[in-house]
Amino acid sequence: MRKLPESLRLELRRPFGRVLNNKQLISELGKRKGILISVGDECSYDIIKAGIMPDIVVYDLRIKRKDVIGDIRDVLSRFDDGEVIVHNPPSVIMDELVASVKDALEKGAGKILVNGEEDLAALVVMMYAPDGALVVYGQPDEGAVLVEMNDEVRERAVRSFESMEE
Repeated sequence: MRKLPESLRLELRRPFGRVLNNKQLISELGKRKGILISVGDECSYDIIKAGIMPDIVVYDLRIKRKDVIGDIRDVLSRFDDGEVIVHNPPSVIMDELVASVKDALEKGAGKILVNGEEDLAALVVMMYAPDGALVVYGQPDEGAVLVEMNDEVRERAVRSFESMEE
């Protein structure tokens, strides 16, 4: 288990990739070649609703700390790729989350429902996703972050993770 220290919060607010609006994101994802991992309810919903199916979805049925209802919940529930439920409190990365992400990446598919908070799951995904994979996660009040995986991104994710308290 790792816990997010106050000193690392500002660093993790800095996007790991390009911040895009929904139209830009859908356009970029239409050209994808590799695996697509989506972290977060809103960006996962937007992608699926646009007809782009992520290979792996990590979500918690909450947007901005509020439960999702209606269409968003229905769309995320219909995306079915062997759902795994993990417990992960806010500001923490549990070993169970890490294991589930690694397992989904090995299979190349999966749906991880986080009971708690999935905000730090993108960090875990970026530590283990292969080069060329696309990772999408929400940037509150700004849009979605699109990351094409490479060694530089992976090293930043690992440094951040290792800076967290054990």
